[in-house]
Amino acid sequence: MKTEIYDRLKKLHHKYRPQEFGKLCQKFLAIGFRMAGYSHVVERGVQGVDIDAAAEDGEKYTIEVKTTVKRSVNFEQKDVDGLQKKKVDGYLGVLAVLRLDRFANWIFAKAETIKPGSLVIDSLRPYRLSELERCICPFIDEAINQHFEGTMREGQGYLDNVLRQKGIEVSSS
Repeated sequence: MKTEIYDRLKKLHHKYRPQEFGKLCQKFLAIGFRMAGYSHVVERGVQGVDIDAAAEDGEKYTIEVKTTVKRSVNFEQKDVDGLQKKKVDGYLGVLAVLRLDRFANWIFAKAETIKPGSLVIDSLRPYRLSELERCICPFIDEAINQHFEGTMREGQGYLDNVLRQKGIEVSSS
C-alpha cells in the first residue's frame, strides 16, 4: 500500500472508528470494481454478501469484505452461507481482506474452501486471486484519492451518492 493511501485510510479509521471504516472501505472496493470496467456492481450496506461484481465477459464475483488492524479476521458461517448462495448464479465467492497496516494490501481470497472461524490473514495466501488483486487494487487506490475529502466530510452518505452516480446499485436493506 502506498504511504499516501495508508495515511488517508488511517485518518478515515481514526475519524469513523472500525465498523464505519469497514463500510467505507467496502464502498471504495465497489467503486474500484466499477472503475475496472465491471458493468454490474451491487453494494449492500446492511445484510447479505457485501458486493457483487459482474463483467460483460461473464466473470462474476460475490465478495465478503473484512477490514481490521489486527492479524486476523472473523469469517463467520453466515458469510460462508451468503457466498455459497450466489454460486448457483455463477458467482465466485471471494473473501476480501484489508489489514490497515503500512505495508499491507488488499487480499482477495477464493472463499469456497475456507472454513469459518478466526482466520490469520497470512493463512489466506494459498487462496489468493493475485490477478484480480493486480487488476482492482490500483482502482481502489484511485477511488480513495478521488473521494477522500468528500468521505472525510460526509462519510457513507457521500460515498453512497458516488456509487449511485457511477451506476452502482446501492442496497441498504
